[in-house]
Amino acid sequence: MKILKNRLQLMLRQSSGNDGFTLLELMIVITIIAIIGGFAVSRFTSTIDKTKVTAAKTDFGTFETALDAYYLNHNSYPTTQDGLQKLIDEGMIKNKKDSLLDPWNNPYQYRYPGEFSQGPEIWSFGADGKEGGEGINEDLKSWE
Repeated sequence: MKILKNRLQLMLRQSSGNDGFTLLELMIVITIIAIIGGFAVSRFTSTIDKTKVTAAKTDFGTFETALDAYYLNHNSYPTTQDGLQKLIDEGMIKNKKDSLLDPWNNPYQYRYPGEFSQGPEIWSFGADGKEGGEGINEDLKSWE
């Protein structure tokens, strides 16, 4: 009876075959998770970049509306030297924190009279904060 009990225990230990994962199996699973995570992060980053471009274009519209109201009150647009700050000073734009900063926390650029259009021009240098660039670093211009 004792021999039968020992054999049964030995068979159970051998048949379970569940000694854990091998290092190779763990590496494969980790690699798959990293690849999936990489795709998710790149999609999320791309969405954030597009949202910032849209926010800058929306800000252009807000500034243009405020500039039109300023023009109606003063029969002129603020000069380049006055800049967009004049809109806050005159109460045309509520002075919310960083209202004159683009989505990348760089100041919006302003020029009047315009160089490329008849009216005032507003632009952002994009994510890199420098003139020129491609993709997310491309300059955004109110006159284009």
